[in-house]
Amino acid sequence: MSRPVAPEKDSVLALALSAGATTATAAEEAGVSQRTAQRKLADPEFRRQVAQLRAELMSRALDHMTKNMTRAADVLAGLLDEQNPAMRLRAARSLLTLGLRLRDSIDLNDRIRDLEEELARKTGGASWAPS
Repeated sequence: MSRPVAPEKDSVLALALSAGATTATAAEEAGVSQRTAQRKLADPEFRRQVAQLRAELMSRALDHMTKNMTRAADVLAGLLDEQNPAMRLRAARSLLTLGLRLRDSIDLNDRIRDLEEELARKTGGASWAPS
């Protein structure tokens, strides 16, 4: 019979796995055996905890990227004033390409949201969300 794993080791293991560590590396960081880590991963509740932590890490990273997008756009826009014509051309192409992609992405997200809202109205108010 296996011994229970201390809650703090569970947390370290879950955090390491959510950050992308291999099972072996995460087990080592948590101070548990690789077999224990594999057993924990077989538990749906533990996998949900890892998924939730991963979502939080991704959200933080996305927040950081979002905060710096304006700065990045300013850098690209600044390159439009470069003396080198090739540099100006690359900056212009990048701005146009990325701007169009961003617009398409926003448009697609809006359309999906509208479709989900329409579906929710047609199904009696229950909104659809992946589980």
